[in-house]
Amino acid sequence: MPSPQFLPGKSVISLVSHPPEIHPGTYVTLIKPWFGNICAVQLPDGMIHRWFAWFELKPDNCCLTPGSFATVINSTGHGVPPHVEVSTRVRIVKCIPTFFYDLMLHNGEYHRWLAEFELANPI
Repeated sequence: MPSPQFLPGKSVISLVSHPPEIHPGTYVTLIKPWFGNICAVQLPDGMIHRWFAWFELKPDNCCLTPGSFATVINSTGHGVPPHVEVSTRVRIVKCIPTFFYDLMLHNGEYHRWLAEFELANPI
């Protein structure tokens, strides 16, 4: 298995926007790395939400693939807006195998997930 680029406790910069609290250039502190598929999903109202970890979704069929459907089985950290409830049925838009991270914002708020390719070392 590959090693994560960033280690827990490291302060890094977000390259992307995860509204409303994370914008490009936001400093975050990494809590824990994970490895596996993260999925962008379409919510019932049509909004796209990123990222759900593979273990937060129960696929309707045998696997998580674009176009298939899944049920949210864990919504911890997926609450700013919209709040995604457990048992919500979502359509899988894209799945990417990568490292992804739990993180803490500098104001002390928890955020879940940022993918490794969405982060950079401070300059």
